[in-house]
Amino acid sequence: MGELGAKLRGERERRGIGIDEIEAETRIRAKFLLALEEERFDVLPGPAYVRAFVRDYAEQLGLDPQELVNELNARPELVPDEVVMMPPRQVAEVPLLDRRARIVVWVAAAVALALIAAVAVFLLASRGSSSGAPATPPAGNTGTGAPSSSATSATTGGTSAAATPPPAGPRPLVLVASGGDVWLKVRAGSATGKLLFANTLAAGRRLHFARKRLWVRVGAPWNLTVNVGGKHLAMPLQATGDMLVTAAGARVTA
Repeated sequence: MGELGAKLRGERERRGIGIDEIEAETRIRAKFLLALEEERFDVLPGPAYVRAFVRDYAEQLGLDPQELVNELNARPELVPDEVVMMPPRQVAEVPLLDRRARIVVWVAAAVALALIAAVAVFLLASRGSSSGAPATPPAGNTGTGAPSSSATSATTGGTSAAATPPPAGPRPLVLVASGGDVWLKVRAGSATGKLLFANTLAAGRRLHFARKRLWVRVGAPWNLTVNVGGKHLAMPLQATGDMLVTAAGARVTA
């Protein structure tokens, strides 16, 4: 093995590269690479191939290809009719991703962005609908649109009509623990009506009921005062019992 072949083999072994890897990268058959390392140049097709293969092999190993080509030019058996300075081989940069992979990445990114935008729009729409804010009426042309129903009902024949007030509800029935704690069970209307209260009413506390009639069971009637619209009603009970309370008064019930 000569000096040139020793350089090639030594650098390859130093880098830990197999001859099959060099073959895959340079597209030079393994038997020709081994022939270069052993300087059996007669195995190769001719001097031009020897120089081309040495150049590619040297570039793959990171060696100076022109230096090795100069060594070949110094050998009489490899000197052609005209010595040609071999230009460096242009090694194309290999992209990190091929064209198909780049397309897949861009499509995936676009889909992800679209999903994020859709989720953001949905959340904003949900927040707006759940806020309960009244919708802002559109700005119309003043004087040209149809009058509202309230405006029509308020004005008839050029005279202004006063709005009819809503009917007043029942006056609240108020139970007051004026003399001390009192246990109460309160139902709407009768003994079988909806249960409104069942507990001890602490001294000084009061209950307000917007009902026309209450059925009340009283544990200590001497501690209870009944008011309707600020008017005090007489207590019909002298001991624990049941009574019906209306705006007209309170009476004992069986």
